[in-house]
Amino acid sequence: MPIELKYILPPLVGAVIGWLTNYTAIKLLFRPHNPISIFGFKLQGLIPKRRKDIAQSIARTIENELLSSDDLADVLNTVDWKSEVEKTVEDAIDHRLNERLKLKGLKKIPLIGLLSENIIYHIKYLISSEILAKIEEKKGEIATTFKESVDMEKMLAYKIDSLDLKSFEGLLTSFITKELRHIELLGAIMGFLIGLSQAILFYFLA
Repeated sequence: MPIELKYILPPLVGAVIGWLTNYTAIKLLFRPHNPISIFGFKLQGLIPKRRKDIAQSIARTIENELLSSDDLADVLNTVDWKSEVEKTVEDAIDHRLNERLKLKGLKKIPLIGLLSENIIYHIKYLISSEILAKIEEKKGEIATTFKESVDMEKMLAYKIDSLDLKSFEGLLTSFITKELRHIELLGAIMGFLIGLSQAILFYFLA
């Protein structure tokens, strides 16, 4: 072996081995998706194997740290119900009553048209006021019922666990793709440094 290769090969081989080791270790976190048998041993990626536990953990973290049922229930108390109710009532009444009046040709009669507009305005006001009063009366009860009936953690865990394996893998890796590549690169650097140390050792012992 040429003397140059004796000192160049260890760092290069070490870099390749270091990168390949970390690359394989990362892939084995996710692959194989489904269990396979090798010499009587069942092999499956750690994350697919524990996907239910991971989904539960992610859901619990979101529930505890980011968005809980209590937070959503509190939103119900801050919604501008007045504008929403008034808009909904106005749209519904304008659409239905005006269409009926037009079909009967009553809107073409000035006096009836003027009266109908006045009546429609008061109908809108009465309905909106009644609905808002009921909402205000039941708002606390609605929020309490929402808290008791919506289990955010259970719902999120089910949704995450229902993802197919590729989507589940993508969910976990989408935020850490760059970090995983850094781990692979770190393996190559570590292997290179180990190989370089060996080359230096060979040089002084030669």
